[in-house]
Amino acid sequence: MEIGTGSGYSSAVLSRLVGRDGRVVSIDVDAALVKRAGALHKQAGHRNVEVYAADGFAGWELNAPFDRIVAWTTPHVLPEAWVAQTAPGGVIVTPVKVADIACANALIRCTIGEGIENGAVYPGSFIEMAPDVITELALPVRYVNASLTSATEPPWWISARLLHGENPEIAHALLDQAREAEPQPDFFLGGHDVREAFNAFVLARSNHPASLGGSPGWGIGTGVKGSIAVVLPNGALLATGTQQAHDELAVLRDEWISLGKPHHESLAPTFVQTGDGWLVHLELRKLG
Repeated sequence: MEIGTGSGYSSAVLSRLVGRDGRVVSIDVDAALVKRAGALHKQAGHRNVEVYAADGFAGWELNAPFDRIVAWTTPHVLPEAWVAQTAPGGVIVTPVKVADIACANALIRCTIGEGIENGAVYPGSFIEMAPDVITELALPVRYVNASLTSATEPPWWISARLLHGENPEIAHALLDQAREAEPQPDFFLGGHDVREAFNAFVLARSNHPASLGGSPGWGIGTGVKGSIAVVLPNGALLATGTQQAHDELAVLRDEWISLGKPHHESLAPTFVQTGDGWLVHLELRKLG
């Protein structure tokens, strides 16, 4: 089962991988994409691919169980339906949220046996999963505490665990301050892959994860009620409010460096069952 049909290219590849005796079920919430992909598959002679317009969060029980489930969209939890519709020994590969803040995503691979087993973490993310077609791609769907949109620049938004459930005026005040703050260069040195590794480390280690987006791009860091600090794509630090969030993020950076700058293979996913699936969090494996 494939969640996220898109252009149909990936299901065409899967069609070849499973062979004539295999079958691919592809689901997308966008009916127009499904119709187009279905026509292309028919034209190409892919008789082992079925495409359906539906909310992929519920999977496709009619054709279950599946030996493999792959997703090109990011659910907020590992959906219960996917686990239930996976054959014993089957594998799920999907991006998923790994913290209750915006843009806190990672790719996981796990095997379904008597439980969820052999979990592994990789860098990666796709568009957030939603029951309807998303039209505003620059603004996260979930966990945004405050946002500001305009016609002349990308939307600004802020998300922090400690801001959830708080007076929204606090989040709006921090967001206004962040828009005026001057990024501090060279807080973090390293390219995209290294920064992704540090982001994952922060999400695994911090009790106060936060994210912030705007015209300079978006970043992961730490946030409390009085301050927020995130690492931007160019390695600069965008911080506002008190010194607390800055100091917490600096401590995490120094810890990460002292441990040898661990990457995603040094992290393990943990699964906690909730109402509609399994919350996924990251923890640091024992190093050395």
